[in-house]
Amino acid sequence: MEPKLERILIAVDSGPSSDAAVERGLSLATDDGAEVIFVHVVAIPGEHFVGGGHNPDRVPERGQTRSLLDTREKADEAGVKSRGELLVGYPPKQIAGLADELDVDLVIVGARRLTGIKRFVLSSTSRALVGETDRPVLVVTEPAPVAAHT
Repeated sequence: MEPKLERILIAVDSGPSSDAAVERGLSLATDDGAEVIFVHVVAIPGEHFVGGGHNPDRVPERGQTRSLLDTREKADEAGVKSRGELLVGYPPKQIAGLADELDVDLVIVGARRLTGIKRFVLSSTSRALVGETDRPVLVVTEPAPVAAHT
């Protein structure tokens, strides 16, 4: 018998890959009766070049974003216990620090479908997160575009 998940950390923003990550995370949480912690990180440009600790930089408890409020509502509708964390800094480092602090069993993050030069130029939170943490990370890609029928 596989061990059950107790705490799942899901990184959220306002994109379709985030929606897919939330959907997958809530499904897993429902199956195992796990608590979900949603995290949204407000990025600070250049922060990843600065050394420092591995502790999450929290916004005061009342600080929430639309993406956190919406995902908490989805969790309530699914009957999943949840809470939200709003952090500031370099997203991969902040997410990894929170995952360690809360001793989560799984981190779920969305990934955009980028190819070629866009993939090279734009940073990948999911790829960097895998390098920042030793915890299991599930990367959920956004749904593939559906071709229009003519």
